[in-house]
Amino acid sequence: MPYLRQATLPPEIWNQILGEVPQTHLPKLLDTCSLFHDIAIKSLFSSIKVYFIGGEMGLQMLNTLHADWTEETAMKLMCKSWEILNHICQEPRFARIVKSITVIAFADGQSIFERLSVANALLFTPNLQTFRWIGNGPPLDSMVGECLPSSLKKLVVQSSFPLESMQHLNNVTSLHLPMPFLFPDDEEAHDRLVYDPTFQEISEFSLGNILQFMSPNLQSLRITATQVRDVPIRTFNTLKDLEVLSTIGDQEELVGLDMVFRHATKLESLTLVGLFVPEIFSFLPHHSVESLPLLTSFRLSCEDSIALGHGGEDEFQALCGFLQGRRLLRRLYLRLPMMRWSQTSRLLCVIRDLIGIEVLGLHTGRDVLTDPDVIKTLAMSLPLKLNALHIAINWGGGDLLPLVDVIGKLPRLTFLHLYGVVVRLPILLEDLAFEAKGLQMIGLNRALWDIERVGLELVKNKYPRWKIKFCVEEDFLCADDAWLFKYN
Repeated sequence: MPYLRQATLPPEIWNQILGEVPQTHLPKLLDTCSLFHDIAIKSLFSSIKVYFIGGEMGLQMLNTLHADWTEETAMKLMCKSWEILNHICQEPRFARIVKSITVIAFADGQSIFERLSVANALLFTPNLQTFRWIGNGPPLDSMVGECLPSSLKKLVVQSSFPLESMQHLNNVTSLHLPMPFLFPDDEEAHDRLVYDPTFQEISEFSLGNILQFMSPNLQSLRITATQVRDVPIRTFNTLKDLEVLSTIGDQEELVGLDMVFRHATKLESLTLVGLFVPEIFSFLPHHSVESLPLLTSFRLSCEDSIALGHGGEDEFQALCGFLQGRRLLRRLYLRLPMMRWSQTSRLLCVIRDLIGIEVLGLHTGRDVLTDPDVIKTLAMSLPLKLNALHIAINWGGGDLLPLVDVIGKLPRLTFLHLYGVVVRLPILLEDLAFEAKGLQMIGLNRALWDIERVGLELVKNKYPRWKIKFCVEEDFLCADDAWLFKYN
């Protein structure tokens, strides 16, 4: 009888099969066979994080007063960081799979050895596409900057910017510069931006000097509102994604913002976050989809009494007029904490007519929601095509069951984030996961869980607080989820 060789599946099929394995189970595949090892390692280490933690800045990073716990956590995270960096230097095959590095720097002192380790590892990462430096402990400096590969595509700097050592990065098409806002990492209700004045100081640099050596085809940019006037028109002409953060809160800060709506004709995503004054609404073209005609993502997040002024009806009408008729819009996030429910309900009607909406974030406004009919109206206004949903509610004791029932009937929903702006919402994680069978990630205030379903068993994996506080796009299942969770 002739010997029949057992048929084997090609690596491409195994890639698809193992791509369905939950992230928490992938480490077990590293010790099975070389094929599974190579597939798993790409998923586990294509994006890595490096931590510097210590002293008072370490306590601040971890949002704790317990020095012993901080030391224990720092030991665990920094040892793992060194092991990964060392492996990059020692193993070229491993180094080639690393495409994203995020450094989270919150340590007192100069951290010379840590910076040298990062700088050295950068010399061995030929396929690095994304580099982030978050924190000033220590700040990003020339020691690291000059080692970044010239092929880098995305640069995120939440630190000082060593301009002289980074002028070789002329292939960067996505540039995110420092912002002075922090976002709480605990589970408490915390319905406001947290301002860090140290980051305001380091964000005061010449934007023009930075842009002149970046790619002439810059597509994504994060800047403060005062820096908008320094952006050349040729840069606006190439942008597809723009994030503008208001850090001062006066009219003078808005000078030049009109250029966005006149010249950024290729813009697909616009984010406006911060201390914007009511005049921001005057820049929104009323009933004119000819301005920003390709817009698919829009975020407007303002602080309490600043944006809508006294009553804010004119500003509210300007917002509704800007949104109406935008058939391409698929991601929308609106946070205007001073809206009254009468305005919110009208805004829901506008949203319901946006036939392309798949990702929605909405703050229901200042009024305390207690009336069951109001909560039912909110629930019934949710688009059926939603893949991801964020709702922030000033809850006052009303029955939330109608909302949970409707959420459970959204057939495509995989990401849900609910936020109680004054008190936490009395909703159990298990109830949400049971009602909405497709949910893969759930957030309650600033806590996040991955949801895995093994038969009838529900496995909940809670993110540690440092991962939530410094989450990046690669921490989420898809870009939509990351976009929705950002800045709230």
